[in-house]
Amino acid sequence: MEMRAVEDIAMGEDLTPPMPPLAFALHDSALNSHCSACFYPLPATPFPPLLGDLPRKPPHVPNERPAVLYCSSLCSSLDSPLHFSSAEAQVLYLFLRLPLAAWSGSSDLRLSLRLLHTFQKFNIFPRKGGFFPCDRRMEIGGKKDDPLEENKNFEVPDENLENQAEQCGVMEISGHKDGVFERIAGLMTNRERLIFREVKNDPFPESGAESMMERIREGTKAIAAAIMMCAGEEMCVKSPHEYAVEEMVLCLVLTNAVEVQDRRGNSIGIAVYGTPFSWINHSCSPNAFYRFTVTSEEKDCTCLRISPAATSNGCGNVMEDGVILGGGVGYGPRVIVRSIKAIERGEEVTIAYTDLLQPKEMRQEDLWLKYLFWCCCKRCSVPHSTYVDRALQMVSATNLYSTNMISDHELYKDEEIKKLREAFDEAILDYLSFSDPKLCCEKLEILLMYGHIEEENLKRKEEKLHRNPKLHLFHHLSISAYTTLASAYKVRANDLLSIDSDTNEQRFQAFGMFKTSAAYSLLLTGVSHHLFMFESSLVASVANFWTGAGESLLSLSSVSWWDSSLKSEPVKLDIPPPLSMKCNDCSLSGVFKPNSKNGQDQTIWFQETKMLLLNCIANLTSSVWSTLSSKSSFLKLIPNPIEFSWLESVGQLKVSHFESHIFEERDDEFRSSLILLAIHCLRYGALLSSISHGFASSDNICIIEESWPSQRTPVNCEVVKLV
Repeated sequence: MEMRAVEDIAMGEDLTPPMPPLAFALHDSALNSHCSACFYPLPATPFPPLLGDLPRKPPHVPNERPAVLYCSSLCSSLDSPLHFSSAEAQVLYLFLRLPLAAWSGSSDLRLSLRLLHTFQKFNIFPRKGGFFPCDRRMEIGGKKDDPLEENKNFEVPDENLENQAEQCGVMEISGHKDGVFERIAGLMTNRERLIFREVKNDPFPESGAESMMERIREGTKAIAAAIMMCAGEEMCVKSPHEYAVEEMVLCLVLTNAVEVQDRRGNSIGIAVYGTPFSWINHSCSPNAFYRFTVTSEEKDCTCLRISPAATSNGCGNVMEDGVILGGGVGYGPRVIVRSIKAIERGEEVTIAYTDLLQPKEMRQEDLWLKYLFWCCCKRCSVPHSTYVDRALQMVSATNLYSTNMISDHELYKDEEIKKLREAFDEAILDYLSFSDPKLCCEKLEILLMYGHIEEENLKRKEEKLHRNPKLHLFHHLSISAYTTLASAYKVRANDLLSIDSDTNEQRFQAFGMFKTSAAYSLLLTGVSHHLFMFESSLVASVANFWTGAGESLLSLSSVSWWDSSLKSEPVKLDIPPPLSMKCNDCSLSGVFKPNSKNGQDQTIWFQETKMLLLNCIANLTSSVWSTLSSKSSFLKLIPNPIEFSWLESVGQLKVSHFESHIFEERDDEFRSSLILLAIHCLRYGALLSSISHGFASSDNICIIEESWPSQRTPVNCEVVKLV
């Protein structure tokens, strides 16, 4: 299926109203921090589930079960009946008691139970036993002869699924194979391909197809056991074939569920939405983006501006629009689809199912392993790779701007590239799993400069670290490394201060790490923004990077012991609050759209505003970069993290050449420039977010206020021409 625009739509407009989910579930890690009904952060005293009309706790609810929590009595009253009746409490108990080897968390299983209960509520499935007659099942499942309706963006191997099912012993139901349940309420289950894809034509035969089958079987048994426990029956699950409905719903969840993220990009749960959202196809250069809202503040003033390409009076859904199509329970995290490019009437609307800052081969592998299709979008189908895809695979920094750009597969053998990726993964694992940010930083910076790790590399003197980076600055592994390094250096600084924050030596070391963290955040932002200039669908990720860089810079400039970390004697600085600052060069105090509804007027405003902000950012970055990067041997190889014309002559770069430019100015000059750069980064992030997320400038102001403590001494205005 596919969705198309019903009218001409300008960039940065909502395509849908806030749409409630069919079902949803928090991740296990968020159960104690977020409301299980609306996904809003929990208050200091959260509300437990309510038993409602039940006179006492049901005997089939275990005493030791992990309790879900709610932010209000209203949320508790709304969601508690579903929590108890769907067997969510039981699967939580079972998962805590005996974790499943193939499942890292219970959220997929809990979501399947809640979704199954919603289907039962609307009589899509019977509550217990029996199956639909053939005509009813065909209404749910769609076309028997062509259950997988393809579109121009998707390709799947040419194989006979029915023969596969027979070879693997799939049962028959009422004289028909259960493959006719390819769609439930219009949503694809993908069951045949998820379970039987290992038979033939699998492009990734070593990707663990058998483990996927075992994972689905194991999850189905856990769901069935929870349902039996909820019903007070003996838990005896003999064969997964006896629970085909539960298995199909679990497959539907694995195919259609999306990660629900908060405004800062943190994943807090998963949800399944109706056909207006789930029928939107993938593209690696999409024209739309989706975001979530967990509050009721969003005004539902937008009509549905997209529709199925071929409408057949419901397209296989048994419920009317607004019930199954719009949302099953009427509450929970709502999804909003927005245009990030201008869309013409009748044009297909697409979103991204995977990380777009990956090269083509990695995107294709990710899409196949998760959804079992090959992407045939324009970005993937061009005869020669796009500039962005070539840049994401570049190894030699000197080749990026040459006419015959060389990919990593042409420079190195596949096996060597694999080893390089494994080395990056191992270094990041030191930080994420073994809590060793110091070793992680050392390994990643050596890899960025040399492309491999050897014992002698870890012991090299700084004056020898003047070679050109082996990985290109735009390589996808480099981008991943910048993200990790920005976080790891910040953790190292905080760890150092937690041991001893009273001595100047400790503060000086921590301050250097905070600077390096901010520098990597700025480099990550600059690299991703450069790629964004060639692929506008990266707007959402780039907006988050700019906001993150602004927060990091503002946090650095607001440390209470700033003076003592740089000077032997503290110096009182005159620094005004960030929100009172204005820039003479760009004259921007906020990000506001013109009143005109004309798409051309808004495009002109956006381009002019973008250029003003970027010019100021480039100038301010030049004035602070050498000081920010002074503590990292790798960062000192980079003269400018925002503007990359210097890459054309990278062969002549030497560390000593840039060390001479390290600031020796007064603290107030550097600090005031740093704050102004942070404000510009946040403002530019807000500008981009207004396209992808629709956030108002007030959201940006809240971030600034949160990052800047209430009591501060305000930046000498004369130095940076502030008014």
